[in-house]
Amino acid sequence: MINEKEVRWFILRIRNSSPGRLVAMNDRLQDEATVVDTYYPRAFMKVSDEKMDFAPSLVNFIYVRISMENLRKLKGNKTAYDHLSYIMHPVYDEKYNKSIEPLYLSDKKMEEFMRITATENEKIIFFNNLDYACKPSQGVQITEGAFAGVKGRVKRIRGNKCIVVTFGREVALAITGVGRSQMRYLTAEEMEEE
Repeated sequence: MINEKEVRWFILRIRNSSPGRLVAMNDRLQDEATVVDTYYPRAFMKVSDEKMDFAPSLVNFIYVRISMENLRKLKGNKTAYDHLSYIMHPVYDEKYNKSIEPLYLSDKKMEEFMRITATENEKIIFFNNLDYACKPSQGVQITEGAFAGVKGRVKRIRGNKCIVVTFGREVALAITGVGRSQMRYLTAEEMEEE
């Protein structure tokens, strides 16, 4: 169960979003006194026929660092935050009773996500096939370079070996160009460690 007062990174979906709406929502959330921080990933991409720019890469998601108590109050403001919705996921207690709660990331996982997505890097691909990304495969940890310490799973994408990193079963990134000498194979227990 979520501690109501603990500040966490919640993944929120913006319905009917566009790059402009995402930026406007980010600005509105940053003006809230209860919001600690916000984040949305950006990538260097083609934004028109002749222009490349550093633009939002996932227009439907925004990451908000806030307590559950304050997030509920914020969502209570239907006028300003009607398009903002929780992403729910199942959780189980010690007696295996199932309930659902809003999805969140730990500070460590969010720091890793921001480190990967904050750089203008052609080696990062936002991955669309989440069913494939979440399937079991060999776990590894990158040991060298800009992404040292990142844990992921080895997958083949378009014939190339990549490291796929999932964030809350809603977002997956593929890191290309990581050589065998730049990774360390992990056991299942090491993959589960947060």
